[in-house]
Amino acid sequence: MVSSLSRRELLSVAAASFAVGPASAFAADALAAAAARVGVAYGSAAVYPFLARDAGYRRALLRECAMLVCENANKMDAVLPRPDLVTYEGADATLALAAAGGMRMRGHTLVWHEAIPDWVRPRIAGPGAESFLRQWIRSAAGRYRGRFEAWDVVNEIVAPEEGRADGLRRSPWLAALGPRYIDLAFAILDEVDPSAAGVWNENDCEQAAPWMDARRSLVLQTLEGLKRRGVPIRRFGMQAHLYSTFPLDQEKLRAFLREIAGMGLAIEITELDVDDRAFPADIAARDRGVADLGRRFLDVVLDEPAVLNVVTWNLTDRGTWLNASPIRRRPDGLPQRALPLDDAFRPKPLREAMKRAFEGAPDHSKARAALRKT
Repeated sequence: MVSSLSRRELLSVAAASFAVGPASAFAADALAAAAARVGVAYGSAAVYPFLARDAGYRRALLRECAMLVCENANKMDAVLPRPDLVTYEGADATLALAAAGGMRMRGHTLVWHEAIPDWVRPRIAGPGAESFLRQWIRSAAGRYRGRFEAWDVVNEIVAPEEGRADGLRRSPWLAALGPRYIDLAFAILDEVDPSAAGVWNENDCEQAAPWMDARRSLVLQTLEGLKRRGVPIRRFGMQAHLYSTFPLDQEKLRAFLREIAGMGLAIEITELDVDDRAFPADIAARDRGVADLGRRFLDVVLDEPAVLNVVTWNLTDRGTWLNASPIRRRPDGLPQRALPLDDAFRPKPLREAMKRAFEGAPDHSKARAALRKT
C-alpha cells in the first residue's frame, strides 16, 4: 500500500527537517549509557508535535535515549484520519530522528480498542473485518519492515472486570473476529516483518492491589494459551504507569517477571512514568516520592535478565498524558512531575534514581543480547 523509506531518505529527512547534524551516539552520562552497560536499551516515547517544532526537545531525546517509540503517530487514528488519507508523517519524522541519532525504534500499536477512527468502525463491524486487519498491519508494519525492533501487536486486551470467562476486553476487534483476532494479528506481523518482535503490551500489572493480582494471574494464563497455540509472540510489554496511590510489592513483581521469562519470552517496560497525585504539593517532596517509587520498581525489573528495554512515556513532564487523565491528574490541579526531565528539560530526582538503578543493576548483557536475537 505504501513503500518503505530508504535509509538515505530517512537521513535526508532528518537533516532537512531537524538540522541535527551527523549521526551521533547518546551522551556518556546519559540514561542510555548507564542502561547499555547492563545490556538494556533506555528510550522514550516521542511526541510528534514537540519533536517537529522544538529543537530543545530533539536535543534531549538525542542526548538521553537509545530507543524511540511514537506516542501517537503510529496509531490507527493518526495514520488513517480519513478514508482518503494515509499519513505516516509523524512516524517517519520520529524514525528519521532515531536514524540520525543511531537509536532503535519500536512500534506502538497495531491493534487496540481505542484510537480507531470513526470511519473504520463500520468496516470492522462487518464481514470485512479480517481483510481490513490484514490490510492495516501490512501497511503499518510493512512500511517499516526491518527498521523497528519490535511492535506492540495487541494493546490492553484483558479486562477481567467485564465478566468474560476468558477475561478478554470487549473490544470492537473481539466483537468482529472473536478471540482469534489476537493470534491473527501476531501471525500477520510475523508474515510482514519477521525481524520485528511481536509484543503483547498490557497495563496495570505492576503493583499490590487485589484487582492487579487478578490481572497478573489472567496475563499468565493468557500467555500460556498463546504459547500453547504456537502464536508467534516474542515479548511481553509491561506499561508501568505507576500509581502513587498503591504500594509496590517487590516480591510479587519479581515472581511475575520470572514466570513470564520462564515461558521463553522477553520483557519490555514500555510506558514508564510515576503519577504523583498522592504526594504533597511541595515540589521537593513530590520529586522524592516519584524517584523512590521509580527506583524501587527498577531495582526489581533490572534484576530479571529477560528485561531488554526500559522506555518512559516521554522524557519530559511537558505534555504528559497524566495531566489529562480523569483518574490520574492531581486533585489540586498542579501539573504532574512524572518523568526524568521537567518541562524545561532540566534533570529531576527521578532521572538520577533511574541512572543509579541502571548503574547498580547486575550485568545480564550476554543473556539479553542472546534473547534479542530470538
